[in-house]
Amino acid sequence: MRLLQLLLFIFLILAVSVCGCTAPSPAPAQTPPATVVPTTFSGSGDWKFVVFADSPDPAGNTTTGVNPVLITISKAIAKEKPDLAIYMGDLVNGWELTKASPMEGNYTGQFENWMEYVAPIHNYTDGTGIPIYVIRGNHEDGPNQTIAPLLDAYLATAAAGMPVNGPPGEEKLTYSFTHNGAKFLLNDNYIAHNGKKETVNQSWVYEQLTQETRPFIFVFGHSPAYAVVNDTEEDDYAIDVHSQERDIFWKSMVDNNVSAYFCGHAHLYVRGESKGVQQVVSGNAGAHAIPFDPANVDPALTLEYPNKTITKNDQRVGYVVITVHEETRTFDGVEKQLNPVTGEWETGDTFTIKAR
Repeated sequence: MRLLQLLLFIFLILAVSVCGCTAPSPAPAQTPPATVVPTTFSGSGDWKFVVFADSPDPAGNTTTGVNPVLITISKAIAKEKPDLAIYMGDLVNGWELTKASPMEGNYTGQFENWMEYVAPIHNYTDGTGIPIYVIRGNHEDGPNQTIAPLLDAYLATAAAGMPVNGPPGEEKLTYSFTHNGAKFLLNDNYIAHNGKKETVNQSWVYEQLTQETRPFIFVFGHSPAYAVVNDTEEDDYAIDVHSQERDIFWKSMVDNNVSAYFCGHAHLYVRGESKGVQQVVSGNAGAHAIPFDPANVDPALTLEYPNKTITKNDQRVGYVVITVHEETRTFDGVEKQLNPVTGEWETGDTFTIKAR
């Protein structure tokens, strides 16, 4: 009996050796799935975005359709390290060129030059860098009616990657997006609404504003809602030419707690307030400079900066940095100006606004 047990034991040992079986190893620890953290409407932390506009080349014989100073501006913006940048129209000279310029009618070439000049911010070739959101200005539209090849070139180049969630027929032109605790509404001012250009799609604006619960709502257009200069060449392309529609637009922002309205068109920096909503004009990215006189500001706008006359020769190119403070529900604005003598960037206007 013992011999039989011994033989059975030896057989089992040999069987294990032959098959190479061993005791199973403990299962490797499983990595828990990544926790998906939903975007909150009012999170914590600070973040930045930059606004700028209007960079057509003042030179009538321009070989690019864009003021080369935009390269300097773009390098400075990239150093700010914002989460995103918003360009509020008049990227290029567009239709406002004569045969004195080899770029007359070469709309695609003008937009490609603009994209090259802002490459320090966003590289359009490989899609890297800081996102840039763009809207059209009157230079991307036409003197009276929209120039179809100009619009087509814009949509195929600088606006190719823009959101398509706007109203029908305005895809990549009018649109919205969210970032952290903020909603951004970008409006095209040159699609005709009810037969009128220099307007916004008011029904779409209502829909966007009334359904939003985020604490920060920023609205953008090319044109100021309230005039800040007397510029006979550009006045006809501003949304205040239709004052009734402008008033409805502004009231919709007042009634729905919009934090600020940003625009360009006037080639300078001016900030004012009407009924609790800020209007920030930042149209000094290289277009021909114009003088500023506080007497020319629409009386409906309470002027906050600058509070003095500025000659054409004393105007400076620049941009605006907005820092959003989610915890305190405030945002700060800093206007950056390029000193043409020293080549250094200096601070102009500064302001702090509480989310409404």
